[in-house]
Amino acid sequence: GHRSADMNAALDTGFADIERYFLKLSASTTLPMNQLINLYLKSRGRSVSGTNYWNLYANYFKDHIQEELGRIGKELPEGSGTPSATLRTRCYEKFKDTFPDAYQDILSKHEEVSLLGSSAQTIAQRGQVFQK
Repeated sequence: GHRSADMNAALDTGFADIERYFLKLSASTTLPMNQLINLYLKSRGRSVSGTNYWNLYANYFKDHIQEELGRIGKELPEGSGTPSATLRTRCYEKFKDTFPDAYQDILSKHEEVSLLGSSAQTIAQRGQVFQK
């Protein structure tokens, strides 16, 4: 049913507290926040859907397009659109080859920074991201 304003306020406050705790735990353990959340859910018998690193890479690629194209010896011409899926796939494979033991952490951290850096989000929106 429909939640009351008081309940929504309590949820927003609670989600903000949870997020702060996970950030603190992430800093002290050096584990990415999404990995901590997955570990927490698993420890409580909840099923966890796996992280799709290709999707995380798509966001990373947008933010580092020249660097990523450089991995495969390509450049993005001025005024050109988004590179093809084939090129992005080649870049992703090269990215994984370059960072075989760290690429998942790099992508997870990039996603966290992107999410936390978007200050336009309300606490409720961050709570929704947390629920994913």
